[in-house]
Amino acid sequence: MPTNLQQLAFYSHASKYKVISNTTANKLLKKLLDRLNINPITFHGLRHSHASLLLCEGATIYYVSERLGHSDIDTTIKRYTHVLNELRAKDELTTVKIFEAMAV
Repeated sequence: MPTNLQQLAFYSHASKYKVISNTTANKLLKKLLDRLNINPITFHGLRHSHASLLLCEGATIYYVSERLGHSDIDTTIKRYTHVLNELRAKDELTTVKIFEAMAV
């Protein structure tokens, strides 16, 4: 639980804006991951992984777009085309199974 007045998770008393920079956040994350012997990833990489996982688990593109704060859904579609193509392939298999089951 944050202990600062702004309730920020990434708080810096020294910063004009009271948050740590992206560079500092990534350095701290790398240091922690190194200590835990986990392959490094940036916060942007975590954001991308988060969005991809949500899509793969069935969240709508509209929800993911809103969650990421994209100005429009086209931005999300362009960034996650590779995931959407994989989901489309799964949808095709589902469609075939549905119609095969109806023919029985």
